[in-house]
Amino acid sequence: MIRHLAGLVTSAAALVAGGWLLLAPFALGHEGDPRTIDLATGAGVCLIALVTAAAWAASWRARLRDDGVLAPRRPPAAPEHPAVPSVEELHALLKPLVAALAADQAGQGEVRA
Repeated sequence: MIRHLAGLVTSAAALVAGGWLLLAPFALGHEGDPRTIDLATGAGVCLIALVTAAAWAASWRARLRDDGVLAPRRPPAAPEHPAVPSVEELHALLKPLVAALAADQAGQGEVRA
């Protein structure tokens, strides 16, 4: 547990250092290349610190699951697929539609003529 906590604290310290590098050009009034270098380095340090913190947190969570402190993960439930209708059911559904379309076509033909 101490190892994981130390990793998280170190990641937080790196994040603070990266934040300082991001803010230093504005606080100290740097211009030109030093400003660009500080901003790029600060962004890189912050990114690495966030990735490291996420890795330590995931490792600590897995350790807690292994030790029985946290409940084991449940596999996600498989989605239920609706039953596929049979050919006879589809024919039964489509017969009234086809009959209505045929009657409509017949009615339009008489009106136009």
